[in-house]
Amino acid sequence: MDRQALLSIARVIGHASAGKWRFYTGVVFRVLERSVAIAPLLLCFHWLQQPFLTTSKIEPWLSTPMGYLMALGGCFVMQLLCAYIGQYQSFVGSYQVVHAYRIKLINHVRKLPLGRVRRTHSSEFLEVLTEDIKKIESIFSHIAPELISALVTPVIGLVVMLFITPIYALSVLILLPLALWVMQMSKRKFVQVATAKQQSYRQSASTITDYIEALKTLKLYDQAQTWLSHLAKQLEKTKQHSLQVEMWGAGPVLTYRIVLNMALSMFVMMLAITLPEHRFSGIDFTAILFALLLIKLLEPLQEVGEYLTVLRMAVQSERKLELILNEPVLAEPDNPQLPSNFDIEFERVSFEQGVKKVIDDVSFCVPQGTTMAIVGASGSGKSTLLNLCARFFDPNLGCVKIGGLDLKNIGSKGVHQLVGMVFQDIQLIDASIVENIRIGRLDASDEEVIEACKTANCLEFIDKLPNGINTRVGDGGLLLSGGQRQRIAIARALLKDAPIVLLDEATASLDPITQSQVIIAMNNLLQNRTVVTIAHRLSSIEGADNIIVLEQGKVVESGCHHRLLAQRGHYTYLWNTQAMQFV
Repeated sequence: MDRQALLSIARVIGHASAGKWRFYTGVVFRVLERSVAIAPLLLCFHWLQQPFLTTSKIEPWLSTPMGYLMALGGCFVMQLLCAYIGQYQSFVGSYQVVHAYRIKLINHVRKLPLGRVRRTHSSEFLEVLTEDIKKIESIFSHIAPELISALVTPVIGLVVMLFITPIYALSVLILLPLALWVMQMSKRKFVQVATAKQQSYRQSASTITDYIEALKTLKLYDQAQTWLSHLAKQLEKTKQHSLQVEMWGAGPVLTYRIVLNMALSMFVMMLAITLPEHRFSGIDFTAILFALLLIKLLEPLQEVGEYLTVLRMAVQSERKLELILNEPVLAEPDNPQLPSNFDIEFERVSFEQGVKKVIDDVSFCVPQGTTMAIVGASGSGKSTLLNLCARFFDPNLGCVKIGGLDLKNIGSKGVHQLVGMVFQDIQLIDASIVENIRIGRLDASDEEVIEACKTANCLEFIDKLPNGINTRVGDGGLLLSGGQRQRIAIARALLKDAPIVLLDEATASLDPITQSQVIIAMNNLLQNRTVVTIAHRLSSIEGADNIIVLEQGKVVESGCHHRLLAQRGHYTYLWNTQAMQFV
């Protein structure tokens, strides 16, 4: 078997917490099943040889037809038992192994820094966590057990052949290295084209996702056909890469099978050389047995080529999954600490994404119970500051603290328990309203959910829905308006009742009536909490205790609204720019 394939199988099993011994047991019994299949041929050979053997060489229990029938029956029963146990154990074990592997992978993705997850297109993660996992599953449920038994059984058979008649066995063994060489020589090119195919599939999936999501805009600007042509070109590349995979996968397999089939011809040639006189004697029976064994052993060897091709494709998937598992996760403390208060402090924090410095030496303090607003141009680092507050990732330099404790010492779970979030990109699951709100606190009673909805000004629209609070919101909250989604998110944060609220204020795009409803809900949420908010409408943060102005990741100004206006700097420019929009 391919060394890389063995390493891939070993890595997946190493990650599994259950099922590995069942899988091993299944493979052993699959090998036994194929090995036992040779026994009836040996028994028949022994039976046909009896007239040429002396009585002393015949086992007493095999001297009668009934003895042979019982022996054959025993072989078939043994083969049936091995087949059943092998199939059952290998299937159950393989699914347990892959289930444990899948859970570990998803848990690992959950622990990755949010910045790492966001760098990857959603379609790529979807492919990795679904299609690539399915390929790994096929290795364990079908490919590996069959391939191992297909390799081991011929080895056992060849040992038997060498014992019966070495010269015939050697005539066949000459071709095996040639057949394996054919498969090995194609490996490098196959891996190359298979990798190109996977990349092409990912690009196609990403392009299709972008096309569907942007279809409304593309139609509006009459660019749908142009982008469809771009998509067609990408799909054409995918087709060409798929054809190359088939060529470099199927071609060597066919050559491999042809070389193996030559083994029977080699045996016939050797038989013609060694048996010049056609006499029906004991040695003829040896030749007949050898021919039958050869046919029996060529079957699994021919399967090896096909299995190796599929296995090599699955190995590419395993490598992608292993790269994800090797991604460093956020370090968590062995003994998490709890802060005594809810001040938020940044001490000379810098953060980089790739080679770009997004946050550069930022320091500030938000005392408990106060509100700090962040303003700045698009791309200045406002959202990154909120993500650092929530410990979605750690800074490269400096530290972020709550209550005087570094977030690394509090731990991600502890930080997330202290923080409630309402962001611009409201994330709702395709479930009922009550299930979406209960994400804030799963053990909340119906009465508590209703109270949160009331405080968040949600009941006004919930009562008009066909199933009330049990109405499904659709994929991503598609069945709700923007303002309704905002208020659902606020109700969720209210239910969580966290002492710190991180807010990406997003009311500017709402109509005036909805905007006022959301603002009322926001004010209810922010009472008596430590608040860090991103302000898009500067008029909404006039009452903030402190405002920091970001430019290219640096704090260029800070202070209250009136003080910043008096400085006539960046904040004044932003304020005047927005004021002119409403003149």
